[in-house]
Amino acid sequence: METLIKKNLALLLGVLWICIALNFFLLPHSIASAGVGSIGYLIETGWSINRHIVVWGINLLMLALAFLLLKREVFVNTVIGSLAFPVLLALLPEIMLLRFYSISLILGSFFFSFGIFSLYKIGASNGGVTIPPLILEKYYGIRRSSGVFLTNLIIILLNLLIFSWQEALISAFSIYLIAFFMRLFMRIEQKMQAKKSVKVQGTAK
Repeated sequence: METLIKKNLALLLGVLWICIALNFFLLPHSIASAGVGSIGYLIETGWSINRHIVVWGINLLMLALAFLLLKREVFVNTVIGSLAFPVLLALLPEIMLLRFYSISLILGSFFFSFGIFSLYKIGASNGGVTIPPLILEKYYGIRRSSGVFLTNLIIILLNLLIFSWQEALISAFSIYLIAFFMRLFMRIEQKMQAKKSVKVQGTAK
């Protein structure tokens, strides 16, 4: 029971990091670069459809894919994340925490990737475009960081369609940063696991 509570708290914290990245750093500067939250923002801007309805719709579709193609544990964790994400996204106010555009871009990308990484560590997701990378990794052996980059390409096209090539370019750069930070987090985790393994072997001897 205690383990389940800790896992759910870790899941909610990961979702919160993603919401912070979007509402405090990226979206206040109209940087729509990552995740289903950005897709909702772009569709709301371009076609006046409430972003939270878009997020719910995409998440329900991704839940169906998770149920059919991924482990039941991932599906269960995705259900919680998918329900929590639009709620936290709506509750967390959209505030321009920093007026510096470039710093907000970097920090927003960093926190977004950290949120995704935190969820992946416990085999969970906030739904949306975090599901396809799990499927791509399982069935095609594509790294999660690369999968995140590939599945976010649709956001670049939406930026190009709704805004201009400049916003599309910035979106692409932010998505690259997210993939870069993801690889960095994974390398750090691998090194930490390797050190733990060495310590355990040393203790055993």
